[in-house]
Amino acid sequence: MERWETLIVGAGPAGCAAAWDLASAGHAVLLLDRAEFPRHKACAGGLTRKSLRALRYSVAPIVRETRSAIVVESHPGQAASLNSRTAICALTVREELDAFCLQKTLAAGAQFSKIGPILAIEETDNEVQLRTADRTFRAQFLIGADGVHSRVRQLTCGDAPPWFRRGFALEAQVFPSAGDNSDLVFDLAPVRHGYGWIFPKGDHLNVGLYSESTNERIDRVRLGDYIAMRFGGARSESATGQFLGFGADRAPVVPLRTFLVGDAGGFADPLTGEGIHGAIASGQAAAAAIHAALKSSRPAYRAFAALTAPLRQDLRLSASGARWFYGNPDLGFRALTSPLFRGAVINAYANGTKIAALANAIRRFARAFAPEMPAGV
Repeated sequence: MERWETLIVGAGPAGCAAAWDLASAGHAVLLLDRAEFPRHKACAGGLTRKSLRALRYSVAPIVRETRSAIVVESHPGQAASLNSRTAICALTVREELDAFCLQKTLAAGAQFSKIGPILAIEETDNEVQLRTADRTFRAQFLIGADGVHSRVRQLTCGDAPPWFRRGFALEAQVFPSAGDNSDLVFDLAPVRHGYGWIFPKGDHLNVGLYSESTNERIDRVRLGDYIAMRFGGARSESATGQFLGFGADRAPVVPLRTFLVGDAGGFADPLTGEGIHGAIASGQAAAAAIHAALKSSRPAYRAFAALTAPLRQDLRLSASGARWFYGNPDLGFRALTSPLFRGAVINAYANGTKIAALANAIRRFARAFAPEMPAGV
């Protein structure tokens, strides 16, 4: 058996965020993952200002482009540009981002091991044991950062915990002709309860479809039709699907030594489909809770609940906003692109600020046009 202070399953942004903080504080931490890095990952790869602030190091070496405007589209001919004086989003390739973050995390002192399938997780009052076919790991704490299909969540919460749900996204790399539009685009027209996106990455575009509802069928044919409609006969490749994990705002606080972060813990945003900030923030919260517990007698699960409370509140507001926004896409587009709220929209998306104020303002705007809307929406 191998014993550590903390085991972290999953070496993506959530796992690396937790491991970097713990290793930098001098704790013995082991990252476990089934994949070799770099590995392909379906993700638009946009890092908002709030994500860039949350990271403990600069990712400038892997930033392909930056954008200070978002083009929001609805029906054909309906478009508005939301502009900022500074960059809203830094655009990366997720494969490069994950490999870079892992490299930085290992340099901070964390260890990494590739593992096979996890067979069992057992928790006692003093430690957690994780068993694979050929190894058993022991630690005082365990962090599950292993994505939407989390084996850690399955073994600790059951196959289908009632608080957890999934969204879905499908993306491809597109290589358009020279001179084609390379704006950062959110298109509300092609998908119900979601959007299409176009993110420029220098030598290619990342184009995809996202829905926060699994009842909306998104497949390669539909994505191919959308790419053909936007870019004609442009070459596309590497179509890849990815589920997103929602529900952290409804997850119960339980007295365990195991913490679920990122998509595993449902920290993706259902309104925007953005998951990187929630992954980083929840991973760092788990690290801070464990660090405090290792230095004192305070239960780590209580600290984790307190540290993630603001994030969970934002996700609760976002889930409410998603139900209204995607249920009323025409009104949603008018609210989103109204001159009254453009600045607030940029701040909420890029900085993570004034989300409650934005949600309330958009509701007031919506009721002015749809007074019959239920008060609880």
